[in-house]
Amino acid sequence: MTNIILFTGLLYLVQLILPMPLTKRSGEAAGESARKAVHNLRESLPVFFTFALLSMHLGVEANVLVASIWLALRTIFVLLYITGFNTQPANEAGYVAQPIRSLTWFGSIICLIVMGVNLI
Repeated sequence: MTNIILFTGLLYLVQLILPMPLTKRSGEAAGESARKAVHNLRESLPVFFTFALLSMHLGVEANVLVASIWLALRTIFVLLYITGFNTQPANEAGYVAQPIRSLTWFGSIICLIVMGVNLI
């Protein structure tokens, strides 16, 4: 679990740095996507770190696999967000959907729920 926590910190660090070079290289839209992606990760980090540390403290080995899946999904999420892969045309309100990105996010939330349930 320690490695997963360290790699999660690395993912966060990379995402914090990413908006600046993306803005310079690909324009403001790419930089804004990177900023939104790191903001999204920032919202789930406290829950993940809490569950990961509790899993280590309580010896809940089942959460190692779930945390690995969570990290993989979060990595895929940021790649989908920044690249705009599978972006659907904007609707009347201007919302641009990315169904695969949404499913990836939902999967990461399910992982957090499973980690929490495993701690009970």
